[in-house]
Amino acid sequence: MNKFFGFLLITTTLSVFSQTNNDSGTKVDSLDALKFTLYTENDTIEYLKIGADISSPKPTLLFLQGSLPHPLIFDFGSFKHINIPFDYKTILEQYHLIEIAMPRTPLMAKKEQLNRQYCYVTNPSDENSYDKAYLRDNHLDNYVQRTHLVIDDLLKKTWVKKDSLLLVGHSQGAKIATVVASENEHITAIALLGFNAFGRFDEILRRERLQLKSGQISAEEYQKRLKGHYLDWQEMVQDPTNFEKGHTAWTSFSVDYMPYLLKIEIPIFIAYGTEDIIAENCDLIPLHFIESGKENLQLQPYVGMDHNFFELKDGVPDRKNGAHFTDVIHDILHWFKGE
Repeated sequence: MNKFFGFLLITTTLSVFSQTNNDSGTKVDSLDALKFTLYTENDTIEYLKIGADISSPKPTLLFLQGSLPHPLIFDFGSFKHINIPFDYKTILEQYHLIEIAMPRTPLMAKKEQLNRQYCYVTNPSDENSYDKAYLRDNHLDNYVQRTHLVIDDLLKKTWVKKDSLLLVGHSQGAKIATVVASENEHITAIALLGFNAFGRFDEILRRERLQLKSGQISAEEYQKRLKGHYLDWQEMVQDPTNFEKGHTAWTSFSVDYMPYLLKIEIPIFIAYGTEDIIAENCDLIPLHFIESGKENLQLQPYVGMDHNFFELKDGVPDRKNGAHFTDVIHDILHWFKGE
């Protein structure tokens, strides 16, 4: 176990013993996409190639999504929607685009299988009825190993350029991407979006401070809430394998990612919205790189934008006219090409 995983007691060994699909995968009905499946001793890993063209080798963009058991495809009956937060059609001519399904979560699910957050649940009338197998496997070490296996499989494809693999992670996916890139020699460059390099649980405390500063809560309420969070964290640390309460996910992702970042030798692009409390400490990352004499980092703040790169209008995301995730992806691709 990696020495930085002080609280994670659950580990898994995922060795592929067979795989379905050939080089061309399985066409997803009515979508321009291919599905690939890997079988291991403990798991089934599905991943999606968005865009069915495999006529020639291209650079590959592997996108790691954020937290929660969101399927990669929403089946609304009359149409299907690929769940990715940017306009992928603008990049398919030059890149193969890959997305990995969440553990123990269907790659495609019908609307009636989802809660209001579009998460896969076992009982749609219960917003929090997540599959227990998902809760058990929802920890950092498992995501890292699954990503390594998908990269290994991609490198076997004739349509993948072996020397041009861009790993892009958003939110939780950025944490996973950081650890993967620190270990995997086949990644060419990495981009981290909405990234908290200093854990996860600390976000809760910073949100309380924001409420105090904005006058939404009193000083007394602030102190009361902090004490409650400290007690919650104590319980998690003392019982980290209790996945049904979410302890495994919280403790595994609440680690310091700076040692992993500093281990990475390939180019790193970090992008964040300045209104994103989750990523507000990104400005501190260059200090560590300077101290270590490393120059492979580009930090790009997006002023006035939130966690998902929406502009804020009256304090809320402007989803109609303020979406910029696609712009961020294009900035990353220009950077990746050295432009």
